[in-house]
Amino acid sequence: MTTQSPAITTLPSRDILLPFFIFILFVGGSPVAIRITYAELAPFWMGLARFGSGALVFWALAFYKRLEFPKGRALLGAVLYGSLGIGVSFVLLAWGLVETSASLAAILLALVPLMTVFLSALQGVEALTGRGVFGSLLAVAGTAITVGGASAGEVSAPHIAALIAGIALIAQSGVVIKRYPPLHPFMMNAVAMTVGAVILAAASLLVGEPWIIPTQASTWTALGYLIIFVTIFSFLLYLQVLGKWTASGASYSFVVIPLVTVVVAAVLTSEQINANFLIGAAFVLVGVAVGALLPAKHKADEQEECLDSAGQVLPRCS
Repeated sequence: MTTQSPAITTLPSRDILLPFFIFILFVGGSPVAIRITYAELAPFWMGLARFGSGALVFWALAFYKRLEFPKGRALLGAVLYGSLGIGVSFVLLAWGLVETSASLAAILLALVPLMTVFLSALQGVEALTGRGVFGSLLAVAGTAITVGGASAGEVSAPHIAALIAGIALIAQSGVVIKRYPPLHPFMMNAVAMTVGAVILAAASLLVGEPWIIPTQASTWTALGYLIIFVTIFSFLLYLQVLGKWTASGASYSFVVIPLVTVVVAAVLTSEQINANFLIGAAFVLVGVAVGALLPAKHKADEQEECLDSAGQVLPRCS
């Protein structure tokens, strides 16, 4: 006897899409805020201040909720998430941007969903689909068109390699969340940001950065935005999305974020939005829709059930 389950739809529900788009809006302003803090704070020291403050807030929330400290694989997953997605990736990205144009960095950032699609498939987390690959390539092409009007200038191979490695770690950190036992978001972020802050502190000390307290109001405002809206709220939103959606679906936020950044920069710095931006944005949005948002029906696998004379299901057919 052959049974067949109904087709499955992957259209994200409202409780996934709402935090997904709020996350994009919050994180879209972070490059502008980071650029403001760099006028007064060294990159690794700023990251330490940001994620260290976030860790303190999440530890306070975890203590208030009386959450149990994770053990075993759950703890390992949180440590890996903090090491890959916060600590090492932030170090690589911050260093890579020193000698790389923002336009080229934006193109590379669009590789996150493509890398996530393949990393998820390689580790058995998600099946590799042609639609996912096609959507990712459309998003990459759209981001390239968006920033294509700007000259990338001279590039440094080591810095480009650092950016690609950091982006790959961001993609892998999303896969890690799906591979290890889930934790309460407060405890996950508390452990992960503590680990990330330790890595950033080590990097800052290694290169001899000055640890100074900012004196300008603009620096405090930008740092406050990064801590409250990006490090705390956005990380909670991202974990919420990852908990209910696929790692590759959530990763598409990283190709929409640069578009939001361009709009924010245009509003705050009066930069012009040109035709490249509009055409590229269309490609990106289509890529996100094709790869992540539109419903896809999968033909259910047929499973053959063999019965004995008493009508009981046999483990296999002879």
